[in-house]
Amino acid sequence: MSKKRTAKVIIVGGDVLGCGQANQLGHEGWGEETVLSEKAELTSGSASHGYGSFRLAYTEDEMDWLRHTLSVGRALGFNIELVGLEFIAEKHPYYNLEGVIGALYTPDDGLVASSNVTMAMATGARQKGVKLFRQCRATNITQNDAGEWVVETEQGTVICEHFVYAGGTYARQMVEWTDLQLQMTSMTHHYFVTEDVPEFKDLDTELAVIRDDKLASGHIRMVQKKGRIGIYEKENSNSVWHNECPWEYENWLFEADYDRVMPWLENSFERMPILPTVQPRRSPTVTPSARSSHLPS
Repeated sequence: MSKKRTAKVIIVGGDVLGCGQANQLGHEGWGEETVLSEKAELTSGSASHGYGSFRLAYTEDEMDWLRHTLSVGRALGFNIELVGLEFIAEKHPYYNLEGVIGALYTPDDGLVASSNVTMAMATGARQKGVKLFRQCRATNITQNDAGEWVVETEQGTVICEHFVYAGGTYARQMVEWTDLQLQMTSMTHHYFVTEDVPEFKDLDTELAVIRDDKLASGHIRMVQKKGRIGIYEKENSNSVWHNECPWEYENWLFEADYDRVMPWLENSFERMPILPTVQPRRSPTVTPSARSSHLPS
């Protein structure tokens, strides 16, 4: 990057969101006027997603919320439907459906290596003229008298009309540079991966992800021939980095806190009883990234 560059848009953050936005802006004809700045390497904050999914409901209130979600999804053109217990059991025979009254089924949820998606989006953005800069951390964001954004980075300064934030857990401290505030914090998230599950051995396709917010408080899914449990505790959750996220943060893992998550882990084993036959292979705790925000231009 030259010492000073002008652009229409700068995107701060090079994960799947940032690169996806860069690629879209390229297709909208803004490629030559768009810059992306990433403090480390592309995909640093990315994660993977599931293969088909059921979101379960245990009460009529939860079913009403699923009906609302169904109407929104269909209006947006998603392949989505409400299904009953017989259908769920046919697609996922290993889940304990006691107390479940229905589910929202999204068959097109797919397993994706998001690092590959990020790189594909980055390639598409470059082909449309977007300039991507790695190892280029933003160090300050202000507005000049003309109302333009002045984004200072380790490789120079960008003056632009629009600033798009896609930097995950750094959102609060970076937005403070602009005298704005985001009411957010970073929360730790546990997930457990088992050894191979014998019942998965002869399956030709992966089972759909189960999203059970009531009992398991998270998701249970099949990863190759293993099981994975992701827990978002409903009580006694744990926040980190109350002042700011360390700039050197790069996919750190925190120590597991078994006592805090044990009620939901036990519920997960009860809901999918084939999993306790194997021992957890690893139980890292990671910090999920925040969603991107577009500051007013």
